[in-house]
Amino acid sequence: MSILLGVILLFAVLALVLAVMQAIAMVRAAPVSENLAGFMPLGWWKFRQLEQKAGPAAAQPLNIYKRAVIAFVVFLLLGLILSGWAINQAPAPASASAERISDPRIIPAEFAFNTDLRRVATMPGAPKMLES
Repeated sequence: MSILLGVILLFAVLALVLAVMQAIAMVRAAPVSENLAGFMPLGWWKFRQLEQKAGPAAAQPLNIYKRAVIAFVVFLLLGLILSGWAINQAPAPASASAERISDPRIIPAEFAFNTDLRRVATMPGAPKMLES
């Protein structure tokens, strides 16, 4: 299962790298007057606004960018779903309360009565006391 998760992670990272490379190519191919370098729809994936601002020269990098972003999101969601499923399928670890304790000096937690006294911070001027 971990190998499959590693492959999905690899594809997600590759899709992200491809999206970043195509975003850079799209910014370079866009007209200078549009100023896409600081344009927020690159991060918010507003593809229609990008298509209008980038112009016809950046059509091919924009199409590759769209596909790479969608692939990244799909691989990310697939990895999250698969990792959650893998964690739920793993056997639960044996806990101390589940196994039988053979030492007669140890009282199981469900039967123990907390009679231990603990120290409480003293207030200035008050006599020192122990409270339960």
